[in-house]
Amino acid sequence: SFFINLEKNNSFYKNKYFYLIIFFFLTLVVNLFFSTYFLNSLPRVLKIILVILFTIETSRFFVETKDEVINQIFKFWFTVFIIISFDIIYETLFGQNILGFDTELKGRVASFFGDELVVGNYYYGFILFILSFYLYNFKNQKLFLLILLSFIIISLLIGERSNFIKLIFSVTLFLFIHFRNNFKKNIIFLICITILIFIFLNINEKYKHRYFDQINTLYQKNGIQNYLKNSQYGAHYSTAYNIFKANPFFGVGIKNFRYESNKKEYGDESFKFNDVRQATHPHQIHFEFLSETGIFGYFSFIIFILGSLIIGLKYYFKSNDLYLLSSIIFIVTYIIPFLPSGSFLSTFSSGIFWLNYSIMISKVNKLTKS
Repeated sequence: SFFINLEKNNSFYKNKYFYLIIFFFLTLVVNLFFSTYFLNSLPRVLKIILVILFTIETSRFFVETKDEVINQIFKFWFTVFIIISFDIIYETLFGQNILGFDTELKGRVASFFGDELVVGNYYYGFILFILSFYLYNFKNQKLFLLILLSFIIISLLIGERSNFIKLIFSVTLFLFIHFRNNFKKNIIFLICITILIFIFLNINEKYKHRYFDQINTLYQKNGIQNYLKNSQYGAHYSTAYNIFKANPFFGVGIKNFRYESNKKEYGDESFKFNDVRQATHPHQIHFEFLSETGIFGYFSFIIFILGSLIIGLKYYFKSNDLYLLSSIIFIVTYIIPFLPSGSFLSTFSSGIFWLNYSIMISKVNKLTKS
């Protein structure tokens, strides 16, 4: 699609976002030459070229396509989101989704994703677009709050703690920015949500175990430190930090955490899960960039993200466009430090990121032209 519309995409090359994306890509190319396993890093870096083409073409499509058609796309996403929401409830009640998919993990839901436990990431990645679509097409604010409350409870049922926390942050920012004149109502709504969640977790043993018992050290003295010492995530973070300390400037190279993490010099016996610290990535974006790209790559990533957000925010406050706000908030919460996350350069997790990023670009470009 990008190559078919090559001539139409010419205008994007003068765009600030294009320069930010190219800057980010070139820093990954530079980092490639410092990789401990060049041939392993190369395909992952080259994949960014496809990401760039996807981003340019998606943003062009959303800019040039009529508003009526764009609304139909969001309507389709809204419908799919509602179907998946009901499917999550169905699986919670009956142990498998309507197609028979299930998971053996207590307090987790698979829905249509089967063996891939990523429905929480999908839910978090699309919820603000779904809420924005509702606000643009329906006027009943009380029903909006009921729908929002339902979505939050459903996200809780999925059992993905990190994505649930990010979703809560996303929704909170969305409410306080878009409904900034209803500060008291927003506070009351969030208090009610907190109470309902607390009651639900105390009467449901399965979810109480997932959200309290498995992470109960967090609620004690020196909770974060003790939790990290006694969790596999902590072992991943510690290993990534040790790799970074040994390779501070350029790291070990993209996609090389999987090879380096099992080396003896990066272990720390004070972490309970030190023996199983090896993984495909550190399960945290900041540790991923620090360990694999060092200071050079990490600050390049931060410049890319902050630069993109600053441009987006500038145009949001001029337009109050809800889809633009949704994508900005998603990107902000996506990079929250310390919360476990997927690899930034993997397929599913980063796919949702780049879709949000593309929509942010398209909204800014459309506002620039208007």
